[in-house]
Amino acid sequence: MKSQIFKLSTGIAGAYHLILGIIALALPVDTVIQVITLAFGMTLEITPQLPLILKFVSVYLIAFGGMLLLLTSDPAKYRIFAYPALALFGIRFINRIIFFSTLTAAGVADSRNMMGAGLILVFFLLILCTLPKKQANS
Repeated sequence: MKSQIFKLSTGIAGAYHLILGIIALALPVDTVIQVITLAFGMTLEITPQLPLILKFVSVYLIAFGGMLLLLTSDPAKYRIFAYPALALFGIRFINRIIFFSTLTAAGVADSRNMMGAGLILVFFLLILCTLPKKQANS
C-alpha cells in the first residue's frame, strides 16, 4: 500500500510539473499567462524579460517532473531522487508561508494560497512517509 501511495503521489506531482513545463516552453506567452492565472490566480505583467524567465523556469519544471516520473517508475532503484524532491517541496512550502502576504498582494486569494501551501505540504508528507526502504546490496 505504501508503495502505491508513493507511486501515485510522485506520479501526479511529476505529470503536473512536466505538463506545466512543456506548456511554459512551447506555448506563446499570452497563453502561458492565461494558464498561470487559471492555475495560481495571479496575472503576470508582460515585460520583455517575462518570456525569458518563463523559458528558464520551464526547463526546471520539466527536469523536476521527469525526475519524479523516473522515481515513480522504480521507487527502490531511484530512491535517491526522493531527497531532492523532498528538499524542493519543503523549501516551496516554507517559501509559500514566508511570502504569503506578497502572494496575496499579487492577487492570489488567501484561500487559494492556503490550498496551494496545503497541497505542497501533502506531497511532501506523502513522499516522506511512504519513501521506500533502501535496497540491500546484491
